[in-house]
Amino acid sequence: MSEDWISALVGMHDLGKASPGFQRKLGRKEIGNTSFERDQPDRHDISTVQILRQLLKDKGVGHADASDMAQAVGAHHGSPFTPAELQQRWEVTDAWHEAHCGVMAAVLEAVGVTDVPALPSEAPERSVLLQWLMGLTTIADWLGSSEALCRWERLSQQPLKPTEWFAQSLELASKAVQTAELAAFPLPQPPNGEAAVRIVLGPNRGPRPLQRTIAEVIDSLPSGASLIVIEAPMGEGKTEAALSCALGTRGVYLAMPTQATSNALFRRLAAFLDATPFQDGLRPPIALSHGQGGPDAVALRLREIGLGTGDSSLSAGWWFRSGKRTLLCPHGIGTVDQSLLGVLACRHSFLRLYGLAGRTVIFDEVHAYDNYTSGLIERLISWLKGLRCRVVVMTATLPQQRLRALLAAWSGGEDQQLAGSVPPTQVAPYPRLTWLGPEGVITKSFAPSRQQRVLFHGHPSDVEAMAAQAADWAVQGARVLVVVNKVSRAQDLYRRLGAGIATLFHARFPMKQRLEIERQVLDAFGPEGVARGGHVLVATQVAEQSLDIDFDVLLSDPAPVDLLLQRQGRIHRHTRERPQGFKTPQVFVADLQQILPKEELTSFIYDRWLVLRSTAWLRENPSLHLPADIDRAVQAVYGEWQPQGPEELGAALRECEGEHETAWRNQRSYAIQAALESPEDWKIGSPSHKTMDDTATEEGRIRFGTRLGQDSESVIPVYPADLDQWEARRHELDDLHMRISDPRLIQLARAAQLPCGWRDTPGLRAHSPLLLDEAGRVAGASISARLDSDLGLVVGDAA
Repeated sequence: MSEDWISALVGMHDLGKASPGFQRKLGRKEIGNTSFERDQPDRHDISTVQILRQLLKDKGVGHADASDMAQAVGAHHGSPFTPAELQQRWEVTDAWHEAHCGVMAAVLEAVGVTDVPALPSEAPERSVLLQWLMGLTTIADWLGSSEALCRWERLSQQPLKPTEWFAQSLELASKAVQTAELAAFPLPQPPNGEAAVRIVLGPNRGPRPLQRTIAEVIDSLPSGASLIVIEAPMGEGKTEAALSCALGTRGVYLAMPTQATSNALFRRLAAFLDATPFQDGLRPPIALSHGQGGPDAVALRLREIGLGTGDSSLSAGWWFRSGKRTLLCPHGIGTVDQSLLGVLACRHSFLRLYGLAGRTVIFDEVHAYDNYTSGLIERLISWLKGLRCRVVVMTATLPQQRLRALLAAWSGGEDQQLAGSVPPTQVAPYPRLTWLGPEGVITKSFAPSRQQRVLFHGHPSDVEAMAAQAADWAVQGARVLVVVNKVSRAQDLYRRLGAGIATLFHARFPMKQRLEIERQVLDAFGPEGVARGGHVLVATQVAEQSLDIDFDVLLSDPAPVDLLLQRQGRIHRHTRERPQGFKTPQVFVADLQQILPKEELTSFIYDRWLVLRSTAWLRENPSLHLPADIDRAVQAVYGEWQPQGPEELGAALRECEGEHETAWRNQRSYAIQAALESPEDWKIGSPSHKTMDDTATEEGRIRFGTRLGQDSESVIPVYPADLDQWEARRHELDDLHMRISDPRLIQLARAAQLPCGWRDTPGLRAHSPLLLDEAGRVAGASISARLDSDLGLVVGDAA
């Protein structure tokens, strides 16, 4: 379909306003000699579909094409219509039909089209074009409806010819696009892969083996869409390699597992964009896309690194304020959830796909997701291929079946959700790159930049023993990282250690305090860390992903082996002098010496079957040579390896294997149910998905959101004085939100009577108030809970 026809179709997206029902809704009872009957349908978007479909058919467009084109431009209020919704129709009289024909004729004359449009005949191309057209129409509607951006001023009282009207409209639209910073800010195209890597690394850093190999891969990639999977240990420069792939594309989006990891990597993305030579000195906007993102958060983070001022190279685009809009920003970073909304049946899902079109989309830490979220990622990847994206997947390592599932999603197999869709390839040794070239799947190894021997030991799991051991190491001058699986254990450990020797870091602090702790942790233990002498960081899983921090020794709760190795990646990460006795990296795992680690250490957090297999493998292999043994461990635990051990272990594995397999199948099934069909199978207006609220979808408040797991609720802890002044303090309160998972507290928060206007207030409507008394105790709870300034939200007996 030509660009002119796309302009014409978008220009007619509100044609349904020329209907009696809509005109009566505006207060008119007649136009000319035509009076309006009551009880006429007043949905102008549905009327647009019916009117435009018939006008296109009158122009010679086939029924299916006419129907799909009309549906696409009529969906600009959030979602295509089901056949049942399109039953709302009105009888178009000759007078109305003549008016509609006149409008269409004027639009076609203005844009200068005379041919008959057609959609692609191949299903994937057709589906992608329709999704893109829905997104484009929505943005055009938003910009055109904004008087701040598109104030129409008549230059003459004489009627304008269609071509004159179109010329003025183009000038107005161009200014609106520039003002909203929606104009193209493409990353420059380097002459070759080596130059791309050099731009990313800057003049003072030489490429590592991974980055030299990615330069070769870039030179061999086909034009347009491509998929690259980087499997490498921590500290090999995966992020720089991925950003090198982004050069020459329309923009970049880094999809991270959490808000914390998004915030942590924001600085590196901003530094990359700041150092990139954009054409004509363009000043590109950057977005932070998650629940605490938006231009205010971006502006603050840019100022922290000396950017974002009027004369600097980056800006915090003011127009990218809502969650729906942030993915329209040419360059950004945020949670994977924001991108996954593009393949869920939520309002304006197509807007997110439109925003990602032509960009490089980087998925980080993909090993961190369960089969449900992984299934959604695979479905999204199948759409990104059609949108001509370059997709880079980064991970420490992947089970082979998950790698094959990613390749299957990209290749468009008969069943993209099943790992067996693509036959196993001859996989290169780890660490490796895998990509799809003209000849098919290619894998290539590269030399690791460093090798380590890491020793794994068992340790008693009781909190008192763990605290005593961590304190003893800190007295010896060591930086100690303690990672436990539950917030209550972290709080208990910290109580026994005290603030003088330890820092507590978990997700149950108010967001403002959590971000401040995160900053302190990075300042103390990051690449330029200022920590001197012994100290203990007591943390939950928030410390295992994407935080560039370095410790001397790790004490951890049991977990699946890939996540234990992620935690291990936070010790001996940087080059610095180690205290005596800590020259060799060592990991101490709670209950590793036990045949069956205590179930309460991992219950409701990790798959028991995987935990038992992981601890059994580490008992058999306590000395690991990294990075080679990273892959060996993961492929064994997630593959066909059978542990050796007493019958007690075998019986426990048999008991929980069925539950593991059922959960695996259910998660895959749920992903297929929740996601849009693949581009090969999707039909616009399909009644198979009920449109969901996108905020509730992202936050997990409905069954099939972006993630499965325990029910949770985002809350803002408020004292009585806060509630009395909530309107005046709404921006402060928004900074205090946190997520709770205790069902009794969730029930209490959801049942709380909201202040009038709370649900209509941006920044607050996504959260429920959690009412506290003057002492910080949760009021009216059936379980003891209190907000402590040092411990965060404490729930249960310890409160």
